[in-house]
Amino acid sequence: MNVRELLQRDHGIDVRITGGNGSRSDPYVVEHCNADESALTQVYLLRGIAKGLGELWCIRDWNFCQSGLATEVVVIDALRFTPTQIETFTRGVYFDTRSVVGNPCMLHPLISWRGPVDIPFLPYELGWLHFDKVLDNTSCVGGFDQTILYSGFGAKASIYIYLRSDVAAEAEAGAARAAELKRASEVLMCADLKDPWPVVEKGPFAIKFYIDGSDITTLGVAVRGRYFVKVRLTYFDDPKMRELMNSTLNALCAFLQLPSATKH
Repeated sequence: MNVRELLQRDHGIDVRITGGNGSRSDPYVVEHCNADESALTQVYLLRGIAKGLGELWCIRDWNFCQSGLATEVVVIDALRFTPTQIETFTRGVYFDTRSVVGNPCMLHPLISWRGPVDIPFLPYELGWLHFDKVLDNTSCVGGFDQTILYSGFGAKASIYIYLRSDVAAEAEAGAARAAELKRASEVLMCADLKDPWPVVEKGPFAIKFYIDGSDITTLGVAVRGRYFVKVRLTYFDDPKMRELMNSTLNALCAFLQLPSATKH
């Protein structure tokens, strides 16, 4: 059974791969398609393999390669929790994209979501988490309320982007953010949730951290023009996971501070 059949069977992931094992001497062969389709196939394949191995991963570099039949290489950092240690890896995964129209590596970072003009795009890869899907919660004409879901091994994130009900002056954005975080915290709180830490600032976000048994939940709110951007990030509590999820929050902050979507 080849990798395409395995990923379809085990994870419901369909990749446009016709052969190869991802090594330099035997790269994964991407079938005829355009650069966008190839790039998605390449990240879907990496994600499927990581799911099978129980790894968290992120892309360190994605570039051209001229080695035998390989034309592109994706270098990833990967991490696996075992009962006794944390294993870390850096590996190159090689692809033969000679049948692809265009250069998939030039599209990195891939865009997973484009929103209204006030909001920058969001990438497929957000730190150590990866795009799942978009939910449209809009209930009225002219409204906007969407949830963008991300996940990785042992962690998941929901990014909510929605219109502010009462758009205040720019000088009042901080007060609006604080009030929305308070409201969101009240919705989140339950009997088992512990609230040991004060509000902290991270980039454009005001953030609260909560403990729920063996998990940590991070709740953050930012203001971007006429919109609130809220993030809820949940992961199992471990010092290394805290470090990785802090990187994920940093990545979200960096994208949120980009110019608006009209630039993309």
